Amino acid sequence: MLFFCLATAGPLLAQSTGNLTVTITDIKNPGKGQIFFMLFKQADGFPKDMNKAAYKGTIKQFSNQATYTFENIPYGTYAVSVFQDKNSNGEMDSNLIGMPKEPVGAANQAKMGRPKFKRSAIQLRAPRQAIEIQFIND
Repeated sequence: MLFFCLATAGPLLAQSTGNLTVTITDIKNPGKGQIFFMLFKQADGFPKDMNKAAYKGTIKQFSNQATYTFENIPYGTYAVSVFQDKNSNGEMDSNLIGMPKEPVGAANQAKMGRPKFKRSAIQLRAPRQAIEIQFIND
């Protein structure tokens, strides 16, 4: 009986995670700096506090399009944000009033303004999912 439970639990557990591929299109400054991809599980820290992101990734080589895949992410609700760190200082630069000075984007964000977690949230429910994001101030 124990063997049967363990044998059937493996496939169930394997299906509870997925890969989320995030593609940024129409990058105006190809190859400049690095691009950070962040996945947040809660509103706290979203969209720019990398320390509060549940998952993060960086790519340093890209053209007018960049893609990063978060692998083996537990199914659930996540908000996605990205930014191009043009000067490679490891942070999102902003002006005195907090507006980003570097290209930024978030899932489901089509206009200027600070992205909200709820609006930028996506449901990861499949073994493979993909979304596209465009920088809004590039």
